[in-house]
Amino acid sequence: LIDDDLAYVSPWGCDPAQVAAPVLIVHGEADRVVPVSHGRWLARHCPTAELWLLPGDGHISALRTGEAALEWLAAHAA
Repeated sequence: LIDDDLAYVSPWGCDPAQVAAPVLIVHGEADRVVPVSHGRWLARHCPTAELWLLPGDGHISALRTGEAALEWLAAHAA
């Protein structure tokens, strides 16, 4: 997991601010693997992002939004 943390603060080779496609970020507010602050940061730095914060959900429980996320993707497809 330390490698994941280091990857998050190291250069990615791309700039989230340059992403033009719609982006959906689904993040559980109780995630103990990836802090919710990471999802908030990405949403702030990606101008096309929509952030869904899920109160009480952790890292895996956010997967319950799969159907709604697919509907969002279909609605935002070019």
